Amino acid sequence: MHKTRKIITGAFVAIIALYSAVFTYFHITLPCNITTDRLGGNLGELGAAEIQPAQNGYAYYLAGIPVKTANVTVKERPSLIPCGTPFGVKCRSDGAMVVSVTANSPADRAGIRTGDVIYSINGVKVNTNSEVAEAVQLSSKCTKIGLMRDDKELSVELTPTRLDSTLKIGAWVRDSAAGIGTLTYVNPIDNTFGGLGHAVSDVDTGLPVPLGEGEITEAEIYDVVPGKSGSAGELCGTIMPNSDIGELYANTTSGVFGTIFGENDGTPIPMAFRQEVKPGSATIMTTIDGNKPCEYSIEIERINLADLYGSKGMIVRITDPELLAKTGGIVRGMSGSPIIQDGRLVGAVTHVLVNDPTRGYAVFAESMIDACEKYTNVFNPRASGA
Repeated sequence: MHKTRKIITGAFVAIIALYSAVFTYFHITLPCNITTDRLGGNLGELGAAEIQPAQNGYAYYLAGIPVKTANVTVKERPSLIPCGTPFGVKCRSDGAMVVSVTANSPADRAGIRTGDVIYSINGVKVNTNSEVAEAVQLSSKCTKIGLMRDDKELSVELTPTRLDSTLKIGAWVRDSAAGIGTLTYVNPIDNTFGGLGHAVSDVDTGLPVPLGEGEITEAEIYDVVPGKSGSAGELCGTIMPNSDIGELYANTTSGVFGTIFGENDGTPIPMAFRQEVKPGSATIMTTIDGNKPCEYSIEIERINLADLYGSKGMIVRITDPELLAKTGGIVRGMSGSPIIQDGRLVGAVTHVLVNDPTRGYAVFAESMIDACEKYTNVFNPRASGA
């Protein structure tokens, strides 16, 4: 009898601990704030939790039990033109990014690190490689270098070394980046656009390029290197010369954003809020030949509660036989391909899972719009009414 009581008590404690762990997980991962275009009734689901009216507003419910309150913001649902077209991205950095530091060089001894951004030398603003080199040649023995590191301003002092009659500090820098990706959407209201679904990053450091200015251009895809397990494939494309179609003003973890020139002839569709996206069938629009997108079937496998505001909010799988036959799944260059579910723009493809190229990550469309709106009124005079 005593042994049976201990077993029952242990099982009860285990169940309580399991429920506690589950509720704690959802309490931590579910976002405090959600957005909708209406109030009243069930506002949707995030994972296994439903967003329903509560006594003082809204709350997340798990198996009928409230686990966390939700702050609800009501805003007009955007209607966006899904694109899926290839585009060239040209970014010029705000300052010069340090991509490598020579061991025991003046830069190394001064504490300059890979990923730092040099924005001034002896008080003179520098943006390009040549401006950095010129400023170093005019340096005195005590050279003051202004840096940005993790969004913080730093200042270091060093004495350049003379090598072959040239002054050197021992840091290699880069001032620009370029590549091909996929345009996700155009907002017909203000001609703002979003693309890539992730930041343009430096090829050596892997860090986002601190954008000073940039453009997007027309591009064409001429070949595909299919992906396979352990090796990411790639769309091979060409950036068309003298074909600027828009201006960049933001390079963020949720994509690149700016203003597109002219009008877009596509048909707008409503954007889905995060809580409206469901695991299940969907489609992507992407271009694997020329510059005309096609629509292909995919499956949204999982909503990633741990990354609602980054570039990995969903896990998706390519199911379309034609696309699988031509690309093996998701390949580089498809980043930004819009995802459509139930007639709504729900997100964009961002990363491939290298060990299984049929699957990859995607960003929520709402995350892209949030990032775009954060910068629009600052950099887009048309949107701000200036």
